[in-house]
Amino acid sequence: MLGAVLVLSIRLGSVPIHWSELLALLGGQKTAHALVFMQIRLPRVVLSLVTGVNLALAGLLLQTVLKNPLADPGIMGISAGAAFGATVVMLLFPAAAAVIPLAAFGGGMAAFLLILAFSWRQQLAPIVLILAGVAVNTVISGGQSVLTTLFSDRLQGVVLWLNGDLSGKTWGQIGLVFAYSVPAYLLIVLLLGKLNVLSLNDTAAASLGVPVRFYRLVIAAAGVYLAAVTVAQVGLISFVGLIVPHIARLLVGGNHRVLVPFTILVGALVVSCGDTIARTIVAPVELPVGTIMAILGGPFFLFLLLRQKGGSRA
Repeated sequence: MLGAVLVLSIRLGSVPIHWSELLALLGGQKTAHALVFMQIRLPRVVLSLVTGVNLALAGLLLQTVLKNPLADPGIMGISAGAAFGATVVMLLFPAAAAVIPLAAFGGGMAAFLLILAFSWRQQLAPIVLILAGVAVNTVISGGQSVLTTLFSDRLQGVVLWLNGDLSGKTWGQIGLVFAYSVPAYLLIVLLLGKLNVLSLNDTAAASLGVPVRFYRLVIAAAGVYLAAVTVAQVGLISFVGLIVPHIARLLVGGNHRVLVPFTILVGALVVSCGDTIARTIVAPVELPVGTIMAILGGPFFLFLLLRQKGGSRA
């Protein structure tokens, strides 16, 4: 499915590429749309893959360590915190573009720690975490609104970026987000076994000699980091981290040695589909992919809430 969607995503857009020309381009031939293919269409498709992988993995890691099926970087305010940190640099220190991913990580991590602090006395109960996340998200969004109002003369493409936008990205920007993401990928590979252990209750995990709090903090930080470096480049894309892990679990179960690879595949598939729809549904006008994911992800989130069966008592 992912392969088919990638081919369609490359072919479709405001400038469609016919099958014969696509085959010629893939064979290395120069055609009328060679520049569109190499400098516009292909970078966007690759970025949609990396974005889907990062946001899906971030959601899976947070859901695992918090034991909360509704944990998601967007819902919990982590993406908003990352966006706020990135926006501060973009508006106030535009010459320091290279540190935007680090500023985004700082903002996302600060939001995550605030949520934990508000929820700690309630034993990190799922409903309390979500409510704290919504509250933090609201406050940060208010701060973001104040910032953009005060510096409205410098906004330029910031507003479009905040809605989640994959257009106009260069190979250099894609390389940057991938380079920042690689350390987190390596960490996840090293900690695959620990993810399975953390899925158990704390007593069982401790009996296996695993320092639960340490690994929770490390794995949660990896999830926040992946969400933050992605938001720094593409803006806010909601619900990917929420819906993709659930779809992957339905397909392969809860063993993280299988679940993580399938989450990667499904995350890439979902965002690639969303971006293709965003580029074609009202062509030649292109919608932000964040808007499409919000429209598709909102009903799924409501479906999950209905399935909680008294989540406040869980």
